[in-house]
Amino acid sequence: MVGELDFLMPTKLVFGEGRLKEVGEKVKGYGKKALLVTGRKAMKKLGLTHQVIEYLKAEGVEAVLYDKVESNPSKQTVNTGGELAKGKGCDVIVVLGGGSALDAAKGIAVVAKYGGDVWDYMGEGNVPGPVLPLVGIPSTAGTGSETTPYAVITFKEKKMKYFMASPYIFFKVAIVDPLVMMSVPRYITAYTGMDAFTHAAEAYTSRMAQPISDRLALQAIELAAGSLPQVVMNGNNLEARTNMALASSLAGMAIAQAGCGNAHGLGEPLGGFFETDHGAVVGLLLPHVMEYNILTNPDKFINIAKVMGEKVDGLSLRSAAMKAVEAVRNLLVDIGLPQRLRDLGVKKEVIPEMAEEVMRRNPNGESARTVGLKDVKYLFQRAF
Repeated sequence: MVGELDFLMPTKLVFGEGRLKEVGEKVKGYGKKALLVTGRKAMKKLGLTHQVIEYLKAEGVEAVLYDKVESNPSKQTVNTGGELAKGKGCDVIVVLGGGSALDAAKGIAVVAKYGGDVWDYMGEGNVPGPVLPLVGIPSTAGTGSETTPYAVITFKEKKMKYFMASPYIFFKVAIVDPLVMMSVPRYITAYTGMDAFTHAAEAYTSRMAQPISDRLALQAIELAAGSLPQVVMNGNNLEARTNMALASSLAGMAIAQAGCGNAHGLGEPLGGFFETDHGAVVGLLLPHVMEYNILTNPDKFINIAKVMGEKVDGLSLRSAAMKAVEAVRNLLVDIGLPQRLRDLGVKKEVIPEMAEEVMRRNPNGESARTVGLKDVKYLFQRAF
């Protein structure tokens, strides 16, 4: 029986090959002077930054370029971008790039509107009201930030990565064009794609899951499981790129409703301690967290196994559910991602400190199974 549920998705999704050219038309409805947020090299090198500027210009929108966003964007980068947007009189934020750029743009939109330090707005519900309108163009299929109310920012001096959550930081428009993603290198394709898969798997098994998010998440799992190995092996496979782009956006919609679990609950603090690739970390942790959670809802894990192509007929309930864990481990091998935390440079002696940081963040809001300090240490040690 379906009880009460809430579903919020205010982002207009503009999806498909060649849709990048519509950016000027979409942006002009929100402003006439855009801060164009992007990374330092890749988009410029591919000519995409120039294309976006020209598309904006053709519709009468002036672009102010801010191409300073690094991987795991720092609060300093966000604050500087917000001050630039305010100082230049920008009335809309356009972002072109991967998850780091999209998350940075959300923080920039907040700072440009309300001033101060982005860290003042971190956590849930701390953005006081509407921010500058956001139009996003993801260049990777991974974080799904284009369809979520979340952003992750790094306070490097304190070795902290923390989240911002607010309905005010949803994008007004997300332009998801698989052609923009065609040149993403193999390893980045693998770990960003694994982030999308992890979003979907954790949303599907979250205690906050509901029928609409379940449909989105399971579809994303099936798309990613089938297409991620293909696109890692052949980056020119446009069908697989398209499927992964859709999987990422669907998974973002799912976590916007149901949240994530403890692969993210453990992975985000870890990313503050060590300069690691987020998708590689959460993907590596995922099978350990799934096994820990396996009896919370075996039927859902069996569904994951089925859409990943596993045979479960004739197996016991637990054995059938464990097929999902096995399938995820095989997926990690197929796409060439690390299998152990030590392979990512994580030091075993830091596990107690990381575990304490996890617990300070109250990781049990959405996770399928609650954890205590001993459980977090156990999961880190299992993955080490």
